[in-house]
Amino acid sequence: MTPRRAFAAAFLAVAVLLGGCSSTTATPTATAATPTATDLLASSATAMKAVSSAGFTLTVDGQLPAVTVQTAKGSLTSAGDAQGTATIVQFGQLVEVEFVLVGGDLYLKGPTGGFTKVPAALAGSVYDPSAILNPDKGVAKVLSSVQNPTIIGTEGEAWQVSGTVPAAVAGGLVPGISTDVSAVFTIQMTGSQLIAATFTLDGADGKPAGVTVTLSDLGAPVTITKPG
Repeated sequence: MTPRRAFAAAFLAVAVLLGGCSSTTATPTATAATPTATDLLASSATAMKAVSSAGFTLTVDGQLPAVTVQTAKGSLTSAGDAQGTATIVQFGQLVEVEFVLVGGDLYLKGPTGGFTKVPAALAGSVYDPSAILNPDKGVAKVLSSVQNPTIIGTEGEAWQVSGTVPAAVAGGLVPGISTDVSAVFTIQMTGSQLIAATFTLDGADGKPAGVTVTLSDLGAPVTITKPG
């Protein structure tokens, strides 16, 4: 074999070898199958039943006269205690209040004066944050009641799942919702905990309106005491 042919043969051998390596590298290794939307919701419902406390925010975007609360922020426990601030519609005006719900008693503080004890049943007619971790009507119940769920994408290290929530279930979490609603849930890939839920429905002005509940500091220690 002449030097030129020897070089050509060697070059061909190297090219074949490199081509084989490239092909092997491009072939993905076996990974766990992508979960279904139904599996994600079921896992998240189970995970949320075990959450003992959380920080939360609620925001309303759009015109929803039946939803009295417009914003809320605070912390809560699975025992039913909660504290924080909220902006509510009262006699057509936005009023900011502080609230403490402890031991079944509700205390409210308006723009002036101190805390006043009011019937705990009033919380349910305005906004009861303790419902969030209630397994019978909170996020765990909502997650297990989603109809026609679909994975629509990811956000960071979380899945996003859409679906329809029946009115009775959505209303248990956000008083004032009286129709079936479209929803998007953001579920952590690790741990399956819910970190956000957005409900979309028709606003009073005919435009889409939304209610978003965001959760944080899941399981972090929370101490809620009766106002002095």
